[in-house]
Amino acid sequence: MSPLVPPSGPLILTLSLDKASHQFLTDLRQKYFPPHRNFLSAHVTLFHAIPPQRISELDGYLESICREQKGWDVFIGEPKKMGKGGVMVSVRERPSGTVEAIREDLLYNMNRNGQGTEDKLTDQDKRKMGKPHVTVLNKAESEEEVTNCLKEVEEVFEKLKQPGQKVGQQKGSAVGFEL
Repeated sequence: MSPLVPPSGPLILTLSLDKASHQFLTDLRQKYFPPHRNFLSAHVTLFHAIPPQRISELDGYLESICREQKGWDVFIGEPKKMGKGGVMVSVRERPSGTVEAIREDLLYNMNRNGQGTEDKLTDQDKRKMGKPHVTVLNKAESEEEVTNCLKEVEEVFEKLKQPGQKVGQQKGSAVGFEL
């Protein structure tokens, strides 16, 4: 196999979800995310800006992980406010902590093997990963926009609520990674 050619910009690593979950979340994102800023479909970000020259190394790590770790269940729900002007939807997993463990393993290996300053990760990518989530709205222009989005997304999940559940959720699967 020939070496991968580095792209011109930084690499973004995300968790891939099954098609139905991905489409469900992308539809929410398209409805609420500011169109001039929305150039990605719905995603669970693991790393935001990996140096492009590390593509072959990262590809090897991911190939190894995918051989060992098959897909796992995810539960999408629990919308909440996020930072300044945002709304997110939580992505819980079974077994719990799978994404964080994979990310920590990748972070350890990339930190250990980074040679020069151009190979270093950003401060954001060096930090511990927060709970997995999908951003539905970000950098809203008003608090009213955030409140309306949160209310409407909560209603979407309320309709998914099954008897015995405290909150409505969409069940899906983590199926791999996108780079």
